[in-house]
Amino acid sequence: MITPTHNLAFIGNFGGGEIILIFLIVLLLFGAKKVPELFRSLGKGVNEFRKAKNEWEQDINEVMSQEPIEDHDFSESEKQKKEEEKEEETEDSVPQEGEKQTAN
Repeated sequence: MITPTHNLAFIGNFGGGEIILIFLIVLLLFGAKKVPELFRSLGKGVNEFRKAKNEWEQDINEVMSQEPIEDHDFSESEKQKKEEEKEEETEDSVPQEGEKQTAN
């Protein structure tokens, strides 16, 4: 029977002995009094990360479950804009009351 191994690309294969060695190094670096505090703060950080991830996923799911906004026919709106521009151009070319036409 094949036993599963942990394989991380940047670390390689490691088992129980390597984990104990890492723990001992951390213990020597930070001291016995600081290690529980260190792991406690690490756990809080992981929990905050999970909460943020879950909220982010929930927001995405809410947006995805909403009814889509009515599709807009851009070709029709472009035609309307062109017609409005033509109307504005014709209004600008017709002199208003009280305006004098000047000869060029």
